[in-house]
Amino acid sequence: MKQILVTCRGGETTAAVLVDGELEAIYSARDDNPSLVGNIYKGRVQNFLPGMKAAFVDIGRDRNAFLQFNSPQKLSAGQSVLIQIEKDAVGTKGARATFNFSLAGRLLIFLPTFGYVGVSGKIRGDERTRLHALAKKIRPHDTGIIVRTAAQGCDEETLRDELASLEKLWARILERHGKRKPPALLYSDNDLLEKILRDEPDVENFVVDNLRVMRRLGEFVAPEKISFHDGDAKLFDAFNIADEISKLNARELTLPGGGQVVFDKTEALTAVDVNTGKFVGRADFDETILRTNMEAAEVVLRQLKLRDVGGIIIVDFIDMARDAHKKTLMDFLRERARLDRSKTTVVDMTPLGLVEITRHRASR
Repeated sequence: MKQILVTCRGGETTAAVLVDGELEAIYSARDDNPSLVGNIYKGRVQNFLPGMKAAFVDIGRDRNAFLQFNSPQKLSAGQSVLIQIEKDAVGTKGARATFNFSLAGRLLIFLPTFGYVGVSGKIRGDERTRLHALAKKIRPHDTGIIVRTAAQGCDEETLRDELASLEKLWARILERHGKRKPPALLYSDNDLLEKILRDEPDVENFVVDNLRVMRRLGEFVAPEKISFHDGDAKLFDAFNIADEISKLNARELTLPGGGQVVFDKTEALTAVDVNTGKFVGRADFDETILRTNMEAAEVVLRQLKLRDVGGIIIVDFIDMARDAHKKTLMDFLRERARLDRSKTTVVDMTPLGLVEITRHRASR
């Protein structure tokens, strides 16, 4: 059973997705610092770096957005550009922007400027073949479509209806672009509840502790699926997930067997270090190391998903002497990585024993 808990505290709205009582995903948004990912702006080029094929674009925020472009694209200072934010500002770096636009619906992602057809990796076999052919059939010329997992079993008419609504949205964005002066926000993808309803299919019930959120959900969800929490215990405490959520910002986590996993995030990558800690095990030394690494692998992949870590991840597992143990670990990592809704690729283990992982953020 899938249920979603939504709580509002201190200017922040947090939603926890539970599947059979286990924490599956976290969504959050602050009223004073919303994510810009997905927003579309009419910006103004402030300056550009021809050698890097990059420009800094004023979007009306504290920091300019960073935009990379292709050689055929000509930009000049003062020029207005239509861009979409693909990554929030990190540290001293401003938000990263792109000319490749995407508009997400519940079933499809519409790519109005990029001729690509794809199907979610979660869909396999004959259904994947069917949906890929259908997407190629219905997509408008010179545009692209990505079929989302929720589209499994959908017929052509259903997909066409959603595609039509996304095309209309893109037309409205272009109309605003023609009327407004830069810098201007033309489209925002930051309504947390709408994201949840779009990205989380088959939710059986919602539990909320805020009347405003309850009324907002009522615009989209049948009343019998919404419950109001007014007990003495806080919502997440009542469902026994508060402690797990509180650890999502922790640098160091203890493994079930006594080992440790340490997370360090930089602007370039996320580094994860695995230590044996107090875990000594009852088997021989090599078996102890393998068991600790296996425990760490499960925790690391789960934390990457719950923390929504994106980009390059380097995991320094404890050195293993046996090739068979290395293969066991890598096979396990690749198998579990496929369960992540966001594209997660376990690249390889380097000669130094470091495991390289890449992950696309869900941008929650």
